[in-house]
Amino acid sequence: MASSWDELTLAFSRTSMFPFFDIAHYLVSVMALKRQPGAAAEARKNPLSSWFTAMLHCFGGGILSCVLLAEPPLRFLANNTNILLASSIWYIIFFCPYDLVSQGYSFLPVQLLAAGMKEVTRTWKIVGGVTHANSYYKNGWIVMIAIGWARGAGGSIITNFEQLAKGSWKPQGDEWLKMSYPAKVTLLGSIIFTFQHTKHLAISRHNLMFLFTMFLVATK
Repeated sequence: MASSWDELTLAFSRTSMFPFFDIAHYLVSVMALKRQPGAAAEARKNPLSSWFTAMLHCFGGGILSCVLLAEPPLRFLANNTNILLASSIWYIIFFCPYDLVSQGYSFLPVQLLAAGMKEVTRTWKIVGGVTHANSYYKNGWIVMIAIGWARGAGGSIITNFEQLAKGSWKPQGDEWLKMSYPAKVTLLGSIIFTFQHTKHLAISRHNLMFLFTMFLVATK
């Protein structure tokens, strides 16, 4: 029984996020953008600005972690496949005839499936951020926690700077001042995975990834 459990969790930890889980992440992120007041009108008035904002929503975690580690913040543009995929989803969400994509997304089962798949990508981003930070600062657990948190929840944080540039920023909506539930649970996950990575938590990574992902999906 134990070996079957290990095989299950190990296979789960090796699941590729591309393309289906990435599509779910982009879909949920861009739909959240479209639901903002005036976003649809802005997309038709200034498509480039709308596209750039959508990319911040989709890749904000990677951008923020690069800034914190003094890496090129536009490195995400080097991944042409993901940029094209996210851009395609942005286009069909904002410009699909009769708004068919938004209507299809309005069905609750579709939203639940997409939200659950997005939470799977959150776990992978947290783990990737913790591991990446450790390659710079060996067992520097504060840095590892910060980068894991930035990777997993940076999209909602970095868009505050975009809102500030547009003049639409409001203090009551600032992720730094009032953390949302996803930001809080991502911070918790970053702490847990950091302790696991530094051997302070006696559990294998693949088991922890499976259990934490199930927790995210259930609470979502």
